[in-house]
Amino acid sequence: MSNARRRDDATVYTKFRSERFTQQHGKWYFFTREGTVEGPFDYRRAAENRLEDYIKVMSSGVLEPDCALSILPHDPA
Repeated sequence: MSNARRRDDATVYTKFRSERFTQQHGKWYFFTREGTVEGPFDYRRAAENRLEDYIKVMSSGVLEPDCALSILPHDPA
């Protein structure tokens, strides 16, 4: 077991805190460390995928953590 863990690639597996996701009116959203709520998404898996993208962008240093830009589509409804 420990040998398998050493071979795990941290960039392939992302563990999500369950409290990062919420569902309201049939749509999924996730909370960021920056204090924003991102969504809506039709499926939890779609929210998880977008959170992975969000984390990659925010970890890259391309955007400042407090910038007002969002990498997510906005639903005007």
